[in-house]
Amino acid sequence: MPESSDIRAWIDAHRRRRQSNKVLHGHPSPMFWLDREVPICDVMANRRTAAETMRKKINLYVGTPYCLPTQPDRCGFCLFPSEVYRNRQQLDTYLNYLRREGELFRPWLGGAELASIYFGGGTSNLYRADQYAPLMGIVRELFDIPSDIEVTLEGIPQTFTREKLEAMQAAGINRISMGVQQLDDELIKASGRRQNAAQVFDTVDACRDLGLPLSIDLIFGWPNQTVDHMLSDLRALVATGITHITNYELNVAGRTDFSRNRRHELPTTEQNLEMYRIGRDYLVAEGFRQTTPYDFERAGPVPSAYLYEELFRQPFRMGDANGHAGANGHGNGAGRRHPGANGHGNGVGRGHPGETLVGYDAWGWGFAGISFFFGAPDSPGWAYMNHVRVDDYFRDLDAGRFPVMRGFHYTPEDLHLHLLFQEMQGLEVDGARFRALTGRDVVADYRAIWGELAELDWVRVEDQQIRILGDGAFYLPLVQNLMARDRLEEMRRERVAGVAGASAFSAA
Repeated sequence: MPESSDIRAWIDAHRRRRQSNKVLHGHPSPMFWLDREVPICDVMANRRTAAETMRKKINLYVGTPYCLPTQPDRCGFCLFPSEVYRNRQQLDTYLNYLRREGELFRPWLGGAELASIYFGGGTSNLYRADQYAPLMGIVRELFDIPSDIEVTLEGIPQTFTREKLEAMQAAGINRISMGVQQLDDELIKASGRRQNAAQVFDTVDACRDLGLPLSIDLIFGWPNQTVDHMLSDLRALVATGITHITNYELNVAGRTDFSRNRRHELPTTEQNLEMYRIGRDYLVAEGFRQTTPYDFERAGPVPSAYLYEELFRQPFRMGDANGHAGANGHGNGAGRRHPGANGHGNGVGRGHPGETLVGYDAWGWGFAGISFFFGAPDSPGWAYMNHVRVDDYFRDLDAGRFPVMRGFHYTPEDLHLHLLFQEMQGLEVDGARFRALTGRDVVADYRAIWGELAELDWVRVEDQQIRILGDGAFYLPLVQNLMARDRLEEMRRERVAGVAGASAFSAA
């Protein structure tokens, strides 16, 4: 256990660095996903074994590779894989390969229960209106889609039209996520997008008319953005009656234009913290409830919740005999029997009468899809990603191979950190529930860290409840890196040793 002075020194040394959220990948970063031979059949067999002791559902992600060309490339900031869209034929070809990947997985996942569906990208609203029925048809060939599950499609303002939205709704899509980033017509030009505020409000109006729930993503920490810019965007969107806003800090990394050429135009970490505080306080004052460091919801005529993300944060929940989550949607079963000490279901079904454990695996179907299959009692499971170049994705499918690029086989410690970090995204951890789930006492294990964070007013620990407070939400990536630093250092050493060993082998 590190000393308090060491913990505070580490925090002070890192708090001025830019934050990089762990929403998508959890622990560890994909830089450590180094297994080039992911045994998909074994992964699927382990899932089948796990399904003997808990109810299993799929949180389904369906990827689209393509984005409109921009100058600078990838909107200047995006770190997600994508390829340039040129014509409809690309999408027709891709849908054919998407169907072929589904057929490879049919023996393992065909007919599996779905919990939610998310169409992401790339840009999933590039399809023409008449392509959404075939897109949903490919999913229906593999799965029965319950009429009451959340089906979200994300896109950008300039490629939404009322005709497309009507076609999406007719095909079974019942929630829209729009990546606005900036409402200001001048600031958005830094991304190279041909986007304007009128397109945003037209989409908001069309979704309202159609009764489609809509969430909007904004970014703070943008080049040349001020607090006034941010507040102007938030006020304009709040005035529309929208019930879900995601306001997140710009991730600056890699070979993006913003990272390489615009750092001098970016707000400092201290200025980003000020934006975070002011944006949060404004939204809370307007009746929004903060559900993650970046997500804010309020009651309204259409649902504001985002089930796909909720299940990503908490992939094991107590539910009733039909697999429906507990009363608050989070399976708050403190003291009930969740998976055993190794984190996997050897105590399943022994909770309160009528309750059973539900495990939500995430399957990333398509280009660059990210999957999480959490395994069986004797195997903590895998995370893996599909190819991030379309030609490689097509090549593997042409050869009858699973189109997997690389993955990571969890150890019990890594799975513990992954589950803890994802739960922390919800700004609270029920320690009793987590102990029943994993066999780990997170209050005791990290007592020195919680103590230092409490001194900073970043967390509050009462009994077995850990709540992220105040600036703690902004600094959550820092907190997670602090908690994992020993394991991450060990993994870095293993990575260096592996690279050195491979070099020596190739030179022999």
